[in-house]
Amino acid sequence: MHIVVAAKQVLDPDGVNSYALWGRLAVDETDRRFTIVDTVPQLINAYDEQAMEVALRLRDAGGDCRITAVTVGHASAADVLKRCVAMGAESAILVQDPEIDAADGFRTAALLAAAVRRLSDVDLVLCGRQGSDYDQGTVPAVLAELLDAALVTLAVGVTAVEDGVHVTRVAALGEEVLEASFPAVVTVSNEVGIPRAPTARAMLAARRSQPTVYQATELLPGPGRHTVELVRLVVPEVRGQCELIEGETPAAKAEALMRRLEEIGALDG
Repeated sequence: MHIVVAAKQVLDPDGVNSYALWGRLAVDETDRRFTIVDTVPQLINAYDEQAMEVALRLRDAGGDCRITAVTVGHASAADVLKRCVAMGAESAILVQDPEIDAADGFRTAALLAAAVRRLSDVDLVLCGRQGSDYDQGTVPAVLAELLDAALVTLAVGVTAVEDGVHVTRVAALGEEVLEASFPAVVTVSNEVGIPRAPTARAMLAARRSQPTVYQATELLPGPGRHTVELVRLVVPEVRGQCELIEGETPAAKAEALMRRLEEIGALDG
């Protein structure tokens, strides 16, 4: 089974949130880019790292499994691939797209689909449920459509079966188990747990690894095509408000808290 893991480079969410709480998160003059892009570290999207973990679990289960990590982005996105290789991917592909900042998930999916077709023997594509930057979650569904593949979302577990996979997914009333034949695209949810950390030796070896590099124009000839356009980024106003409840004893504090909740209408209905 040949598994492709789609990974994305994102700004460290903790760093972005810290700047937002400090009131220092701002957008530059283009209205499409944060001013902290060169300050906050960029790393692998956490959901995609969990997708990589699921791929490794499939291999650990004893199946004949080969893992390729693929990313679309600037040259710096190669760092994401090094992380995947350090975790256990055998090979990696970087699609360099100078228009990645347009945040067009349809274009990204088209580039990923073209890269998958170049590999020709892919059975399963694993993606994170969404990106931690824009939270759109459009890429996996569009990718499945372009590859004419089955799509299963919000997976918490994937098991290989003959010519397909059993996918345990999060549902409104619990969990569902679905069977999907190959080719398939599966999005992985954070309920799979914490992904394994690569060893120091693996990380050193990954630094020396070089991905196969494609230019976006090789995979999508012609002028840049966009279905979605990022028009403007807006930083919401973040206000912190903390009210201390006083009292001589825990019981007095509890009584004061309930009284205050009643005053502000939090207990109505």
